[in-house]
Order: sequence, then structure tokens, then C-alpha cells
Amino acid sequence: MFTRIRQVFSSRGAYELVAETEDHAIRRAPTAAESTFRRVPAAVPLIAHLLALVEFAERASYYGVSGVFANFVQRPLPPGSTTGAPAKGSDTPPGALGMGLRASATVGGALADVRWGKFRTIAVGTAVSGVAHVLCVWAAIPSVLLSGTAFLPFIISVILLGGATGLIKANIAPLMGQQYVHEDYVATVDGERVVVEREATVQKIMAAYYLSINVGAFFAVASTFAEKYVGFWLAYLIPGVIFFLMPPLLYFVNPYLEPEPAPSSAALRDAYHILRRAVKSEPPSAAEYELASDGEVGHGVEPKGGDVKQALLACKLFLFFAIYNIADGGLNTIMTSMAGAMTTNGVPNDVLEKANPFAIVLAIPLLNKFVYPFLEARNIPHGPVRRIVAGFILAAAGMLWCALLQFAVYRTSPCGFEATTCDEVSPLSAWLVLPAPLLTGASEAIACVSALELAFTMSPPGLRSIVTSLFLFTQAISAILVLAFLPLMHDPLLVWTFLLAAVLTLGSAAGVWRMFQFLDDERS
Repeated sequence: MFTRIRQVFSSRGAYELVAETEDHAIRRAPTAAESTFRRVPAAVPLIAHLLALVEFAERASYYGVSGVFANFVQRPLPPGSTTGAPAKGSDTPPGALGMGLRASATVGGALADVRWGKFRTIAVGTAVSGVAHVLCVWAAIPSVLLSGTAFLPFIISVILLGGATGLIKANIAPLMGQQYVHEDYVATVDGERVVVEREATVQKIMAAYYLSINVGAFFAVASTFAEKYVGFWLAYLIPGVIFFLMPPLLYFVNPYLEPEPAPSSAALRDAYHILRRAVKSEPPSAAEYELASDGEVGHGVEPKGGDVKQALLACKLFLFFAIYNIADGGLNTIMTSMAGAMTTNGVPNDVLEKANPFAIVLAIPLLNKFVYPFLEARNIPHGPVRRIVAGFILAAAGMLWCALLQFAVYRTSPCGFEATTCDEVSPLSAWLVLPAPLLTGASEAIACVSALELAFTMSPPGLRSIVTSLFLFTQAISAILVLAFLPLMHDPLLVWTFLLAAVLTLGSAAGVWRMFQFLDDERS
């Protein structure tokens, strides 16, 4: 019985989307002639889906608590309130204290690859985050709020939550990818001979990971309503309850996980030597391009990804995401201001704020079910670099739409080019803003999923968490770059702000294509 359960939950027992054939037992590699067959992904291993559920619980809990941090920090208790919720009949926004922290996932990636391993790092992060959630709820208890002692437990919880997020976030995606261990092989689907492709399967796994993140993002809405109508204690309790799905899930999946590479600093040391030589303009020796054998497992190591130089190449590509992220969320503040200068007719802010994750949740299944199979069936190249370029173009289109719409707002506002600070609003509907977050959401579903795929397939096993964390770190770089836009982020220059973001993102798309097109050519 236990053996059967293990077969069901292991990647070896639940890996196919294709018909059962004798080839599945053999998993024969395609010949030169067979390599021209249509390529299809295998099913995402069930154990990877369970890890995606872990990520969903972590993200839902994180977005749930962080979504109400600002009010908890910036505002005093509303008159007549003991919980942070406004008194009945009041329009005063809920609020209570003061915050500020943010942590990077690079520490979590380094700890996983060098010392603890991915699962242990996630487990430690889960324990730390559990303490943070308990402290959040404690700080929001009415008696604690009234006593004025909520500040210390709240600040400790923020620090712990930030650190725990870094430990978890860098490791879930590579751990999910690690659950699929097969190379390309030939199979039969509905009578057609196809190649079940490893890279396509990894892409599908990363899509499942990214989908879980954005489904979790919707739980911030529940916390917002709980904050407004009940109080902060419930706003923090709901995410905490969701979070505590993680420990039993991790306990359950642990026995069925594929073996991890033993943590080692060998690959990181090789990367350091290659970077040092590059900075000094010295040609690296051939030996430095080889991944040290320490910590490798006997299966699941793709030949194109087991090279430190490839991992560094992926990191070089990720630098372009620092520009892309400006278009993809970096200018949300002025986008919201633009909507505020338009006729809302009851359009809730949550609709615009959640349009981006909604687009991602909608786009990922459509891409995997229809778009990518359509392109594959017609032999239209759609490798990860091409997909990243397409995602950048969509994000640029979103910024271009904002520029055109902002110009229209200026033309129709009673205050002209001072529309943002005007007491009256443009007759244009705020619903017209909606295409921008929908476009950027669709772009994320294409570009960011493809970047996570490259972070996994182009990295040796001993660097996957670190490389993934470096991709995530581009968001921090983007936050710094957005500061350069501050001189333009006011009337009457907002049109130029959006236009500049669009031009820079298009330029980044061109740079990615020019510098990394060969990666797609090598894979085809």
C-alpha cells in the first residue's frame, strides 16, 4: 500500500499527459530523425503541484498581512474603535502604527545551495514565518492596541516575516523543477509519435508555480475587508490560518521528494573565479567552466544546464528585467493617480489592483493549453528568449496605452495638464485604465515564467536557488531605478513618464533579442 502511494506521488509515477505505451517504461531518447517530431510537455508531477500549494499558502498569507501593514502603521486608532476598524457609519480609513522592512531572497538562495539544501531552508523559513504570524495577531488584539504595546511585537513580526520570505521564495520554484527527472523521450499521443520534452515540462512546472503566487494574491482582498469591518486581529488571523497549511503539507511531501544535490560551495566558488577573471579581462581556463562534481545527483542534470558559465549568462539576461519591472508595476502609483483623475462611477480600487494577478491567472492556462501547443503544431519557434521578448513588448504596450490615456485625461480634465491635483475629474471612465494592468499581467505570464525556466535549466544543480534569487533580486534594482523617474512623476509630465518606460522596455526587448537569441537557436 505504501509503495503504491509513493508511486502516485513521486514524479516517476505521475509524470505523463500522454497515452500509456510501452515506451513509458523504456523512455527511449529520440533519434536524429525522431527529434523532428512535435514536442509536448509531460504532466506536472503531482508532488510539484503540492509544492505549488505550499507556495500558494505562503503567498496568500504574505499578501494578506502585508496588504494591511500600511494602515496599521500610518494611522491612529479611529475614534470609538478598539480593533483598528472604523466606528460604524464612519468613512475614516482603518489604521494604527508604523513600519518598514524588506528582505532579499538572495540569502535564502545562498543558504540552500551552500549549507542547508532547499527543503530544509524552506522548513526553517516556515517556522520563522509561523512565529511572525502569531506575533502579527498578538499585536492586533484589541487589548494590546489599547495598551500601546503593539509596536514591538509588530516590528519583530515584520522583520521575521521579511527574513522568512527570503528563505522560502528562492527555493520553491527550483525544488518544484527538481521533481521532474526525465530527459527527452519518444512517446505516442493519440496515435502520433511525439517527443516528450524536458524543457517544455520545466516551463509548465514554472507556470504552475507562478500561477500559485497570483492566486494567493487575491487573499489580500479578504484581509482588507476584515480590517475594515471587524478589525486588524481578524485581518491578520485569516492569513495566519492559511499559512498554517504549510507545515502539514511540507511534512507530507518530504518523503516523496527527489534527492537534492548535497549543499556545496563548489559551484559558487567557480562562479566567483569566472566573474573575477571577467572583471580583470583575463580569459578563464577551461577547467573553470566545468561544474565541480561535488553535490551532483545521478539523474535530472540536463547537459545544457550543468555549467557555471551558462548560469552567469542567465544572470546577465536577468539584468534586463530591472528595466522591465518598471513597466510591470513600477509605475502603479501614478497609474492609480490617473484613474483617480477620471470618472470612477463606483469602480473599486481593488478591481484595478487585482487586474494584474487576474490576467496572470487567466493567461497561464490559456498559454499552456492553447497558445504554445498551437505554435508547436505549426513549427513556429517560441523558445524562452522569444517569449521573454514578447512579454517585454506587451509590457511596453501597457505603458504606451497609459501614455495615450494620460494625454486624453489632460485634454478632457477641467484643469487641463494639472488633472491629478484637480478637484474635478475627467469625463473619461476609469475602466479605460484596465487594459494596462491586463497587458502587464499577460506579459508576466510569458516573460517571468520563461525567466524562471532559464534560471532552472541554465544553472547547475548547486546554483539553482542562488540564480533564482538573483532573478528575484532584479525587483529590488527596479525599485532603485524608479527613483530616477521621480522628477517626471507629476503633472504635467506624466505622459512622458509612461512614454519613457515604454521606450526603455522596448529597448530592453531589443537588447535581449540581440544578445541572447542564440540561446533559442541552440535549443531548437
